[in-house]
Amino acid sequence: MSDDTGGQGPDPDDELDRELRELTAGAAPAPLFQEPSAAERAKAGAAQARQAGKASEAGKPRKRGRRGQWTGSLFLVVILAVAGGLTWQRFGHNAGGIRTGAGPAPSAGSASLAGSASPVGTVSPVNLYGGPPADPFAGTPADGWADGAAGIVTSHARPVGGFTAAQVAAAYATTRKLLIAAALDPKTLRGGAPTAFASLLIGQQRKDFLAGLNKTGLAKDGSPRSSRNWVVSFAPGSTVLIGPVIKVHGTMSVRATTYSGYKALEIQVNYRFVYPVEPPGAPADWMRVVDAIYGPVYFGDFAHTGTSLQPWVDYSDAPAGARCDMSDGYVHPEFPSGSPDSVRPSGAAVDPYSMADQHASTPGCQRVART
Repeated sequence: MSDDTGGQGPDPDDELDRELRELTAGAAPAPLFQEPSAAERAKAGAAQARQAGKASEAGKPRKRGRRGQWTGSLFLVVILAVAGGLTWQRFGHNAGGIRTGAGPAPSAGSASLAGSASPVGTVSPVNLYGGPPADPFAGTPADGWADGAAGIVTSHARPVGGFTAAQVAAAYATTRKLLIAAALDPKTLRGGAPTAFASLLIGQQRKDFLAGLNKTGLAKDGSPRSSRNWVVSFAPGSTVLIGPVIKVHGTMSVRATTYSGYKALEIQVNYRFVYPVEPPGAPADWMRVVDAIYGPVYFGDFAHTGTSLQPWVDYSDAPAGARCDMSDGYVHPEFPSGSPDSVRPSGAAVDPYSMADQHASTPGCQRVART
C-alpha cells in the first residue's frame, strides 16, 4: 500500500529508523527480553526445588506473596494441593485501549470520527515452587491455537460495495501485516522502536504515532496519552518471553462503509495473542498475558492519491494480565511477586480467551476470570 511520503530523498526506512531512535533515545533502560538458557533455567529450577524441600520438611509450605499490603486491587486467593505445593489465583487487572486520533483529515463537507479505547483485566495461576511447565499454554484454549503469524488467516477476497476483489485482497494483506507488526514483531515486543508498525501507516497517522510514543499519563477521558499502546510492547527490562511461541487466534471480515467522509473498506479484526512471560531471573513468577486486538482498520483514499487505498488503524487493544496503574503505553505484566496494583478493576469478570465482545466502551480496568 502506498502512503503520502513520495518524492526524492533519503531511503524512507532509514529516515523512519532515525526518527524512532531519536524519539526513544533514553526513554527506557536496555531491554532484557531473551529466553534464558537451559543452564540458567536448570539452575533456577534447582534453587526452587531446594526451597520446596525445606518447606516440606518443616510441614509448612512457603507461600510467596506480593510485597507490601494487599490493597488497591481485588484478589481471590484459592489454596489447593498441587504436587505437594500450593496454587493461588489472583484476580487483578490492567488498563488498556488504543487511541488513534480523530481519523484522517475529512473530505469536504464531512465530519471526523473519533477513535475508541477499551478496558482490560487479569488473573494468573502460578506454581509457587517452580518455573513454567514445558507447555505454558496447557489447560487453556490457546493450547490448540496456531503459532504466531500462522494464526492470522485472511478470508477469501470478493468484490464489496464497489470495491474490487483485488482491493479487498490488498486490504486484507495490509491488515495482516499491521497485526504482525503490532503484536508479533520481536523488536517491538521487547520495547524497542516500533519501526515495522510505523512503516505501514500513512504519513498523517504515522506522524501522530511517532509524536506520542514517549508521552505518559491519561487524557481527560481516561485513555492513555501514549501511542506506544498502539502496539504490544513490554516495558524494557521487565519481562522475559518464555520460549519462541506466541499463540494466536481470530478472524477478520470486510464491509463497505463511509469513514470520515471517505468511501472506505472496513476490515474488522478480532484476535487474541497469548504471551507466556516471566520477570528476569524469577521463573517461578511466570504467567500469561492475553492481548485482545479488535475493531476496524479502514481503507480509503485518505492520502488523495486517486489510485490506491491507504489504511487508517482504529482498532482497540486490551491486554489481560498487565498492570492497570501504569500510563506509559508499555505492557507491564502483573507478576505475582510484584508490588500491589493501585487501581481497582470494575465490572463482571470476563474470559480473555473468549472471542465475544466483552469490553466496555470506556477506558478503565476490567476483571477477568483467568489468563
